[in-house]
Amino acid sequence: MDCAENDSDGMCWFCKKGRHAECMVEIPTAGRSGDGGPHDCTFDTIMAKCRCKH
Repeated sequence: MDCAENDSDGMCWFCKKGRHAECMVEIPTAGRSGDGGPHDCTFDTIMAKCRCKH
């Protein structure tokens, strides 16, 4: 099973759909942790700012 990769444009789902009033402001991104967790998809969540210019 492959882990989902994050979109590279840096915009939240709402801004991508034109719903700027509902902007998440910060997007949770999942980076793979290096500890080789119990399964293939062990993530460390990091928050990134939405890069939409609305």
